[in-house]
Amino acid sequence: MLPDKIQLNFNLKLGTGISIILLIVIFSFYSIILSWGIHCQNPDLLITIPKGSSAQSVARLLKEESCFDSENIFKIALTITMNNKRIRTGRYNLKGISSIGQLVNVLTSQSHDRVKVTLIEGWTLEQYAQELKSSLELDNHKFLRLCRDYNFTHSLGIEAPSLEGFLFPDTYILLKTYTEGDVIRVMVNQFKHHMRALKELTTVNLNMREIVTMASIIQGEAMYEDEMKVISSVYHNRLKKRMLLQADPTIQYIVPGKPRRLYNKDLEIDDPYNTYKYKGLPPGPINNPGLDALNAAANPATTDYLYFVSNLEGRHTFTKTSNEHNKAKQIMKQKRRLKKRKI
Repeated sequence: MLPDKIQLNFNLKLGTGISIILLIVIFSFYSIILSWGIHCQNPDLLITIPKGSSAQSVARLLKEESCFDSENIFKIALTITMNNKRIRTGRYNLKGISSIGQLVNVLTSQSHDRVKVTLIEGWTLEQYAQELKSSLELDNHKFLRLCRDYNFTHSLGIEAPSLEGFLFPDTYILLKTYTEGDVIRVMVNQFKHHMRALKELTTVNLNMREIVTMASIIQGEAMYEDEMKVISSVYHNRLKKRMLLQADPTIQYIVPGKPRRLYNKDLEIDDPYNTYKYKGLPPGPINNPGLDALNAAANPATTDYLYFVSNLEGRHTFTKTSNEHNKAKQIMKQKRRLKKRKI
């Protein structure tokens, strides 16, 4: 039997040796996985990773693009680099990427080649164009031309006079290399993603374009989300009764310049978007509505309201008859006069 000291030295050396072997095995495994070669069939293709994508869904997407044969290799690479929860939303060009390690790094790391752009609910195409020019240095004139180009808009599956209403307002992470067309596709894809879910829940007999048009009017009227479905009910009730919608946001849309207080002469403008002159919905959306407005348009509250008027505090007074509506307008006018006196 070996003396205790010799036995201890032997155990230490054995333990150290085993640890070194394990480290070599782990390092080798790590290196093999991350250096695993990939070759995407179409590296110039921009691959979109939607919001909320899991490692599994991203692996499936990349496999469908023929970047690799086994989804497991990608998922293992994410696990050993502790990046399972760090996949970044956006569109990626995979040109020049030749290994799983490079792919994981591109999809999970912050890059100076990406720009965060926030587009607000209710903004028009012109406001989008200005923000994208400022953030990404895109050509705002080319952006607007594409948004109104029949062949381009229809190639995206949008049957409307323009893409007004169909560019989903959100915060996007966009590559500096994106063209005007690339950015438009990202926003239209995000719009379609949300509309697929809404289609299954809608309670009204309107097509997609009509829902978006209604939503844009609601977006223009409502300051608070909790009023949107009630405002929607007013417009749906008026449509059913074949009444004029008389929606002020549609007048703002056709009046040049920044939003301002409307006058009676503005209501006489001869334009198909003038809902004080022409019954039914206007030809298309008047801005790009957000998800709350789209949901309200597709699922209005059940009410008997036919009118509403601002209370000058961001909310509205809803009424069922013209007499009630006229009284509410008188109260609103009195409030306006009081405000002027205080000023």
